Amino acid sequence: MDDPNAVNSLIETPDASPVEGRVRWSPLLSLWNGGMLGAALTLGPLTFSLAALAIFIATTGATLLLGHSVGFHRRLIHRSFTCPLWLERILVWFGTMVGMSGPHGIIRTHDLRDWA
Repeated sequence: MDDPNAVNSLIETPDASPVEGRVRWSPLLSLWNGGMLGAALTLGPLTFSLAALAIFIATTGATLLLGHSVGFHRRLIHRSFTCPLWLERILVWFGTMVGMSGPHGIIRTHDLRDWA
């Protein structure tokens, strides 16, 4: 029988090292992120309203707190609480709206970070 504590998304590579590595700069990603920042700083003040700020706070709370922290991390990855399947799916859906990755990508990233 397989080890129930095994991390299934990791593949052992003999020459892999969590200490040695290299940072690679991507000019295209820098341009993309810089463009998004520039657009936000330029257009944000033109479209600001208190109603938009309230919607931002509410959706950020729903996606980051309920979705990413509770749905993805506490429930999907660690199974630290029980809940009905419909609630788990809603929480995971909120987590997906964060935009970092889907459920499989989050589990893989978490496993790489915690088990490397």
